[in-house]
Amino acid sequence: MTENKNWQLRDSFKIEKVVSGLLLPVNLAFVRYPKPQKSAPFFYVTELYGSIKVITQELNVFTFADNLLNYEPNYMMPGTGESGVIGIVVHENGDVFASMLYKEGESFKNKVVKFSTKDGLKAEKVETIIDNIPSINAAHQVQALTIHDGKLYVNVGDGMINPDVAQDDNDLRGKILRMNLDGSIPSDNPTPGSYIYAKGLRNPFGAAWRKSDNHLYISDNGPAVDDRIAKIIPGENYGWPQSMRANSIFFWWYTHAPTAIDFTGDQFGPDYKDHLFVALFGHAYHEGRTDKGKKIVEMVIDKRDNVTYLNDFVVYSGQGPASVCGLAFGPDGLYFTDLHGEVGFKKAEKSGGNIWKITKI
Repeated sequence: MTENKNWQLRDSFKIEKVVSGLLLPVNLAFVRYPKPQKSAPFFYVTELYGSIKVITQELNVFTFADNLLNYEPNYMMPGTGESGVIGIVVHENGDVFASMLYKEGESFKNKVVKFSTKDGLKAEKVETIIDNIPSINAAHQVQALTIHDGKLYVNVGDGMINPDVAQDDNDLRGKILRMNLDGSIPSDNPTPGSYIYAKGLRNPFGAAWRKSDNHLYISDNGPAVDDRIAKIIPGENYGWPQSMRANSIFFWWYTHAPTAIDFTGDQFGPDYKDHLFVALFGHAYHEGRTDKGKKIVEMVIDKRDNVTYLNDFVVYSGQGPASVCGLAFGPDGLYFTDLHGEVGFKKAEKSGGNIWKITKI
């Protein structure tokens, strides 16, 4: 593991690079109950253009699944090359769920698939859980996945072209979906016979469950202003496209591009427990430091859903295109993905993405 001076953080913490050489690493998900062997899976990471990597407890990297896209990405970054394999979550039995785009004829659509595996190192069976959700190949696709109380929750963007679908109860775009792990509709969903758990969302990239109140929280990206954090209430309408502030607990005045989010457990000690950490990606491809992203912020939310504290936790201060995309708390610290790394991105010739770990000293 190597330290890096391009990421600035508080004196009582340290940062280490634990994985390098990834091609556009997006989100990561930890194994719920890791096995004691050092060669056993520790966490998984999605690579945007069609792969899932598994990282063992001794930090070796293996390809868990690849060739997941049935189309060739066009590599326009920023632009229409920003979509692919995004969300990932690991069930306690070892099954891995991932969200991605696929092409059917001339149309792009969203789907969620489940990978079954015996040893956790290689996918052996693939099953489609839900598909046929319209999208485009630019942005606002199916994104974060979470599992809670035996149900799968799926963040779906509005597809960007027609934002009114976020209010259409017959369209799954611009929604949080709730389903059984086999893809069927739970009998206790807010609307009987519907996957829709909440609606009125634009581009809800991140999601995390808060243990202290048993609610789902999401990040949602606005059109040019009003990126937000929202607490998800079953059956609630979050306003888009009329508003990005409806039922939000926090919003940014100008674009920061919030991506992954997660709540602390005991990893940083009692002073940090139950704090929300938010990845702010910033511009899609920007070299050097910026005030609009390339950082992780720490947020304290009280019992009345008021944000009582907000401050930078780690900030990129280098000259390259590196930025924060995915993050998740593991048993020993906060891990985050650096989508581009210092070397940048030029088609598939460069694989400069990294995973970093932050621990308290």
